[in-house]
Amino acid sequence: MKTDVSLLAQPKPMPFSRKMIIEFLYLVWMGALPLVSSSVLGYYAISNPDFFQSLQGVELFVFWCLAIFIMGLAFSPTTFFALFTGYIWGLNGIMPLIIAYSMASLLGFFVAKLFKGEAILTFIKSKFKTASFLDHVQSNSFSWVFLARLSPVFPFAITNAIMAFLGVSVQKFFIAGTLGMLPRTLLAVWTGMQAKSIEYLWNNPQSAHWQDFVSLALLVFSGAGMFYLAKKHAH
Repeated sequence: MKTDVSLLAQPKPMPFSRKMIIEFLYLVWMGALPLVSSSVLGYYAISNPDFFQSLQGVELFVFWCLAIFIMGLAFSPTTFFALFTGYIWGLNGIMPLIIAYSMASLLGFFVAKLFKGEAILTFIKSKFKTASFLDHVQSNSFSWVFLARLSPVFPFAITNAIMAFLGVSVQKFFIAGTLGMLPRTLLAVWTGMQAKSIEYLWNNPQSAHWQDFVSLALLVFSGAGMFYLAKKHAH
């Protein structure tokens, strides 16, 4: 009985490999865990403000080092940390927050590098015909990272992972990401500073009126920028 060589030569459909499943679960972790864990962490933090306000010297340094890992490994949303920083430390917390945020983005970026993302990117490119678009994002990575960080709707950890998977350079990722996150982070800190009480901050984290308009403006600007880049790619 002869075997048809042509049948052996035909490519097989790409299965859901173990590597792709692990990479997909990692993205789920990056997207879902902050929403779940922030409720637990936030309740404790906001219920014990005196504990954090009393931190000094080495204790404060340890807190911000822990903040890097908490944000970088997606145990809490960065927006919550900015709100909390504004409420507890006000303007004095801005500089350590920016440093911790930037270090957390690098941590998340390098952790995602370990997963590589090759399997899930191959699957996405084959199923959704997005190879050229993803290549365009990679070649214009500075603009895409900046706009993604600027937008209030793009999850911090997911952006870290996707840009690492696409092979964006560390330098562009760090500089564009830091610049893009400044407006929304400062806005969140200011919102925290304006909170009248801990309960008000916890129950209404986005309640300030003019802050809502600024958030909407950032969202529109970011969306328009991404639309422009995508349209430019299409042509």
